[in-house]
Amino acid sequence: YQRRVRGHLVVVRPLGEGGKMRLATDIAEMERVLTPLNGEGERGAEIYRDLRAFRSVMFMNTEDLVGVRNVRRDLILNHLFSRAGPALLSPYKVAGWTASQYVSWLDSHSTEDAVEMVQGVVQWYEDMVRESGAPNFDPVYPTIIALLS
Repeated sequence: YQRRVRGHLVVVRPLGEGGKMRLATDIAEMERVLTPLNGEGERGAEIYRDLRAFRSVMFMNTEDLVGVRNVRRDLILNHLFSRAGPALLSPYKVAGWTASQYVSWLDSHSTEDAVEMVQGVVQWYEDMVRESGAPNFDPVYPTIIALLS
């Protein structure tokens, strides 16, 4: 259950300042509830750490996310799509899925699979930009590329 919550947090789009504040409040409440479980097993501790770290990630500058080491790379990559403009579609949109279907997919696949999914979306986006003759890429694009490197 908590993995799905974590998955839904990273696919929220668009994510404005008000949305960030609401999510931060929700994450703080989830942390409060999960605190007693923090010491009970590796999985509970991992989810607790991810939630706690992700709360600060939401408020960081996009380019600074490349240096984040306490949140899994696939979570940051998926979160970056919430900062992108409408032309840079989320992975679930490119796949023709709903956000819930994508979160279920993330829950049943490895971090490496999730990163590969993002790589495929980036390739699709690069092709789309080149074919359309758009003058430039989305401002989030360089950070995604840096995290994929």
